Amino acid sequence: MAFQKANRKAETMIKRILISVSLGILFLTGCAETQYRESKIRVQHRDWSDEVVQKVAKRQVEPDMTGDMVSAAIGLPDKITRQGDTEKWGYAIMVGDYQPVEKFVYFVFFKNGRVTRTEGDINRLKTLSWYS
Repeated sequence: MAFQKANRKAETMIKRILISVSLGILFLTGCAETQYRESKIRVQHRDWSDEVVQKVAKRQVEPDMTGDMVSAAIGLPDKITRQGDTEKWGYAIMVGDYQPVEKFVYFVFFKNGRVTRTEGDINRLKTLSWYS
């Protein structure tokens, strides 16, 4: 009986350690990827502020960013519509198994070349192509 209790305690402790190590590795991997992106963006866009570079590296899109900043953050849009001095960039994902269709899930709105607002869920855009 005492042996079984000790065995269960050891199993629980091992599980906790493995979970902690796994979470730590995921955290460090994410930090390393962001740091790599930051250094790459700094080289390509020396005129951008540190704040902008950090946001772009974290794939954040915010008002007053330019089209170049948005492209560097989340890539080129799947569709652009223009009307006067405004633009709407649409980002899509493919949904469905048998005959996948394009579904627009995130939009970036520009006026005079600057982001005015966003709409949708940017997290649905995360794909393997982001990590190149």
